[in-house]
Amino acid sequence: MSEAAREEAALEEEARQRTEEIRATEEATEEAAAQAAASDSGPSPDAEIAQVHRSGRQHDHTDTAAYPRPQRARRRGPRR
Repeated sequence: MSEAAREEAALEEEARQRTEEIRATEEATEEAAAQAAASDSGPSPDAEIAQVHRSGRQHDHTDTAAYPRPQRARRRGPRR
């Protein structure tokens, strides 16, 4: 086997290995992204409260960003 043929074979093997590494990295990245998307349920109440603290706003029970109000039932008029 000539020197050029050996060098070409070595380059092809290196390219094949790099392709496998890239494919494995892409699969791991896609799996991590899928897990992150599945576990993402929006900001937690603790994160919203921490944001209020960082912003310097007053934080009390009237701050609707940190303490969402519960939904109340509609009141009807007096019974007849």
